[in-house]
Amino acid sequence: MSIDLARLAGGVLSVPEDAAPPVLFAADELARYCARLYGRAPARRRVRGAPGAWLGLTAGGEPPARLAPGVEYSVRQAGDGAFVAGASPRALLAGVYALLESAGCRWSPDGPDAEHVPAPGAAAHVVAELEGRPDFARRVYAADLATWHYSVPARLAERLPADVGFVDWMAKSGATGLLFIRHANDTQWVVPELVPELVRRGLAIEGGGHALVELLPRGLFEDHPEYFPLGAAGRSDYGNVCVSSRNALAVVRAGARAARAAIGAPDLHLWGLDLFGGGWCACAGCAGLTPSDQALLVSNAVADALGDDGRVFHLAYHDTIDPPAVVAPHPRVWAEFAPRERCYAHAIDDPACDTNPRYRAALEAHLACFEGRVDVFEYYGDAILFGGCAVPLTAVVERDLAYYRAAGVRGVSCLVFGGYSLWAYGVNVAAFARAAWGPAAADDVRREYCERRFGPAAAPMARYLAALERTMAAALSAGDLLLPPHAAAARLGAALAEAPALRRLLADAERSSSLPPVAGEARLLDYTLSALTAVRAWLAARADADVEAALAALFAAREHVHAAPRAMGGSWGAYDLEVTLHFFAEALRARRR
Repeated sequence: MSIDLARLAGGVLSVPEDAAPPVLFAADELARYCARLYGRAPARRRVRGAPGAWLGLTAGGEPPARLAPGVEYSVRQAGDGAFVAGASPRALLAGVYALLESAGCRWSPDGPDAEHVPAPGAAAHVVAELEGRPDFARRVYAADLATWHYSVPARLAERLPADVGFVDWMAKSGATGLLFIRHANDTQWVVPELVPELVRRGLAIEGGGHALVELLPRGLFEDHPEYFPLGAAGRSDYGNVCVSSRNALAVVRAGARAARAAIGAPDLHLWGLDLFGGGWCACAGCAGLTPSDQALLVSNAVADALGDDGRVFHLAYHDTIDPPAVVAPHPRVWAEFAPRERCYAHAIDDPACDTNPRYRAALEAHLACFEGRVDVFEYYGDAILFGGCAVPLTAVVERDLAYYRAAGVRGVSCLVFGGYSLWAYGVNVAAFARAAWGPAAADDVRREYCERRFGPAAAPMARYLAALERTMAAALSAGDLLLPPHAAAARLGAALAEAPALRRLLADAERSSSLPPVAGEARLLDYTLSALTAVRAWLAARADADVEAALAALFAAREHVHAAPRAMGGSWGAYDLEVTLHFFAEALRARRR
């Protein structure tokens, strides 16, 4: 069945009388884009007695019945018109954008100014019926609150316009929400300036993170040291909680209720401190419990306190990556599996990899333990994990999500660092957005990404990104790219040996187009090669002077990022990259002590 969208654009747009705000927003978007595509917009009509998430284009009769399980939206012919229906207001909006995309629109995470909307006469007039049946129910992007620099108004204001554009693209590409990750030094749960943008589109506001220290205030330590974990040096407020203390758990439960109210969302991501070694308790009551068991006990207690209308996400990460041994999860507790130390040179299920089988086994054990209530938190856009270096992962993303889907994972999220991730990992973000809905061939994602971002240089840039993906795989074994084991020296050397070939491919692209994004890729490659060269020099260093020279070269590499247009690197490139490099330098020095 086909729909004559060009004809219907000049008709009537029916809207439920009691429509939720995202439904009204969807109606506004459909009318606005129809005007751009066809030179005319439908007149609005409010319909009584037919509530729900639907819109009708010159359609008589009743709106569609409830959608089948697993279907998020449908676009169906109805008489001489059509209906767009969604399982939720957010899903309806996704259906509207899918309809517009079928007419020729192409969306961009850089915001509406960078998207492609065909001019009148160039858009498709007749489109096919559509049905949105995603492979993952939850499709979320995650970001650390600290990267907004919200305590520095000028820096926050500098970042926000790009974030509004990204939120707009999230809705257009079918995401379900944004997770604000709180850390121990944060003072708020969300970025208030972005909340209205998420709400108007029906996108979920998710919150929590490494915030257990906020739920058990450190100021209680002086009067109640027994609330806090026992370590080798005694009780300490540098850690999570003594899970054997009922009073401590009562404080955490009350803090969780307050946190959820402040976030304004039913779910809560309840994570311990972001530490290796975890900060869990070794007292007589806790010593028999693994870190995973202790973390799950806290999540269970909070789930019981929050009632029936939300979930608590228990984090499988670092020392909790293995499933709980003796504690069973509460029915409203989900596992959030975050395999940060995995190998990104291979897909999670690649039999050629020596590192990932452990993580695959841990995931499958979580799926059994939590009876399928498992989401995966991935790092495809993590500027810290990859040290700001360019790391395309289209083939890995494609295969990872296919495995996660087949294994029974319910939802997926991807960590991003604002504009920097769209620069250094933009093709990964595009691959994640596609593969979160269903199978996405890496070559197709790479080609479409390059057509959108690089225009006339799309073909040579696609060849360059494919070559860079193969090259960087040699440097990606496990954990942080800029903290490699000494055994990685040969692999880094192999990657650096490809530098002349990569530069030739970029030169081909620059001859095809002088657009700033192409020139920006050259600056990013310069940074990547300089950073890897510095780390390789550190691996080869014998004298302290050679170590410091290598670390000085690592710091100097950031000047290549600063040479690119500021909008490409965003606030992370301008402010956080230097802090990150200091972290890596201190970690590298510590390895030699």
